[in-house]
Amino acid sequence: MSTITHKEELPPGLPFLGNSMLFLGLSILALSFIGTEWLPFQMPRSWYSSPSIWKLLALGLSGAGIVILNRVSRMEMKKQQRQPEIVTQADWIPEEPGRRFETLTVYTKQDCPLCEEAVDILEDYAAYLPEWELIDIYSDPALVEKFGTCVPVVLIDGKIRFRGRINEVLLRRLIVASPVTKAIRQKCGCNKQGCGCQSQKSSAESSGCGGQCRCA
Repeated sequence: MSTITHKEELPPGLPFLGNSMLFLGLSILALSFIGTEWLPFQMPRSWYSSPSIWKLLALGLSGAGIVILNRVSRMEMKKQQRQPEIVTQADWIPEEPGRRFETLTVYTKQDCPLCEEAVDILEDYAAYLPEWELIDIYSDPALVEKFGTCVPVVLIDGKIRFRGRINEVLLRRLIVASPVTKAIRQKCGCNKQGCGCQSQKSSAESSGCGGQCRCA
């Protein structure tokens, strides 16, 4: 199934890097004002000959540290906001299991947090949706003109269902109101969640789906 490979995840050590850069930058800036005579070691010769360079370095390190820590904070907030949705979704199962619809297309673009969020939501409901196709709008100028200001755009069976953000409540209603794909109904009969099949009508109860099941 198609996925976006540039998902926004917190790289290991990023908070430490941000804190270290901010601390180092502020320390250099403080030393440039209070002096270094009291230090038990000598500063590099450039400290005395080119103080402006060290001040610029301090400002650069401090600014970069703030940017990194701000990104870490936003990513952690996004993760905390996303967690309740995942827990709620785990308890939601439609009365009739199985995949709905024939096609699902997502128009997206690079460096788009909302696009990544949309794919995360679709993955949560993958048991009830067909395999989706991700299309970068910048692969076609016509798509840029049509969807350039509203990605992600989600088309289900050729009809636009969501623009900008997927509403999980509406997605659930759409899943519940739509019939299971006919081809899915005729599968192995194991009734396992996510397989989407139904028990075959026969005089004997099926003891399992054997090697025919496609839900493993």
